[in-house]
Amino acid sequence: MFFNKNLTIILVLFCFFSAYSQSENESKEHFEIQINNRDTNILKYNVSFQNLQIKKMLANSDFNILIGGTQAFGDIRNRDFLPSYDEEMNFFDIQPSIEISITKHLNHILAIQTSFITGKFGGLKREKIGEDYEVYEPYPGFYEGNGEYFITNFKELDFQIILNLTNALSLFTTPYNNKYSFYLKTGIGINTFNSINRNLGSGNYIYSYGYKEGVYLQNSNFEKLDLRSSPRESTYILGLFSKYEINEKLSLIFDLTKRKAYTDLWDSHNNNAKDDNFNFYAVGFSYKISSKPDDKWITPLDEIQNSLNTTKAKINWLNQDTDSDGVSDVYDKEINTPLGVSVDGSGKALDVDMDNVPDYLDKEPFSNKGAIVDKYGVEFDSDFDGVPDSKDLEAKTLVGSIVNEYGISIGSNYNNLAFIPSIYFEKSSSYINSSNASKLANIAIMMHNNDNIKLIVIGNADNNGTSKNNYQIALKRAQETASYLSSNFNIDIKRFVIQSNGDKNNIIKKLSDKQEIKTKFIDEINRRVDFKIFD
Repeated sequence: MFFNKNLTIILVLFCFFSAYSQSENESKEHFEIQINNRDTNILKYNVSFQNLQIKKMLANSDFNILIGGTQAFGDIRNRDFLPSYDEEMNFFDIQPSIEISITKHLNHILAIQTSFITGKFGGLKREKIGEDYEVYEPYPGFYEGNGEYFITNFKELDFQIILNLTNALSLFTTPYNNKYSFYLKTGIGINTFNSINRNLGSGNYIYSYGYKEGVYLQNSNFEKLDLRSSPRESTYILGLFSKYEINEKLSLIFDLTKRKAYTDLWDSHNNNAKDDNFNFYAVGFSYKISSKPDDKWITPLDEIQNSLNTTKAKINWLNQDTDSDGVSDVYDKEINTPLGVSVDGSGKALDVDMDNVPDYLDKEPFSNKGAIVDKYGVEFDSDFDGVPDSKDLEAKTLVGSIVNEYGISIGSNYNNLAFIPSIYFEKSSSYINSSNASKLANIAIMMHNNDNIKLIVIGNADNNGTSKNNYQIALKRAQETASYLSSNFNIDIKRFVIQSNGDKNNIIKKLSDKQEIKTKFIDEINRRVDFKIFD
């Protein structure tokens, strides 16, 4: 009946608006409507003001829904705390209920809440226990002596005040987990109910409140009074609940609330004790209607924590070092320096000879100042005499000529004057890499053009490791070099004299950390093979 009435109202409204729209369209065909801009602006202002008022009203508000079970405490109860179940009647005294509510946060500690809860609560008692217990039996003979049970349907509207325990305690201590929060609530409400008491086993009627006259004659189809005519009681509310924040909008709720009325009618068993009450155990969700809280609601400790977090974030930002070169990204001019590369104070890879090729890529880390180099930091040698152009005083020496350290041809007068470039090796290695190929080719041409000379090939090592090992690695470097020249350029191996200095003839000794030249490059200079013309 209620549904039919609502449907009729909706249809009437729909017809009204349809007719209104049609009339408005017809009027537009015959009349030109003049709209005053001032009136339009006033209308827009009013709409905007109303939207602003609604947003302000809903700011810092939550919509909550809880689903759970009720447990009644009154005269008809089989156990003090534990629930009871009757298998014959298939009756369990934990009954379902649902609650919806809207919470408005006044500040970081207090909130108000309006809620509506509806559902059932019930209880059973299997037999008469104790001298002071009497079955409430207004109609003599209705109680059959095998126990009783009741079921109460209720609807309740509440107003509650909520205390945020977590924020209140945070004035004195730091919360253990910011995702959890605990609340205490209290309030009052109006409860409308329909209660009926029946016999266990048979289900026959004993007594009721909120049912129509002659209900005992209705057998199992007991008819309740309408909402206006049903009995009402004031309720007092006390509860605890907790929230777990899933994200910025949604939280999970665990709720335990007790509702007590100054009545003894909820269980249809009136012994004038007026202490009927029930618990509501529920779980549900809370949705934040507003997007973010007011800043002034942050607790003092939260404000300090936020300040510390900001400071920590700034420190972390200053300390961030993406390439782990020891220079903060804020000041690092090369934030992608390879791991282990030495850098200067600005985070740029060291370039000792300032040839614009960083030392970790530079095959000749000690090029002459201002020299023109290739992408590997190697100086150009246009006439292939082994003397770089920056030092070469004879730019067009014939290929294979014997020259001095200034690139000047010295003909057959080469005793102690000839300059032959050294070649260099990786750490603990005797492998001849491609960077030495051009130098060795020049040496081979020189030996072919001067087939009467012999070369002393002298191996050297850095002073890392033992002297014995360094001697052996230096010797192997000299042997590999002579073998390379012999096999690749068809030079008789007997024209080479192999010697090893080990680590006894280092050009540069290790320097202190404060000096510009780094140990890594000193070692590179010392890992070499030198050449001298055999007298």
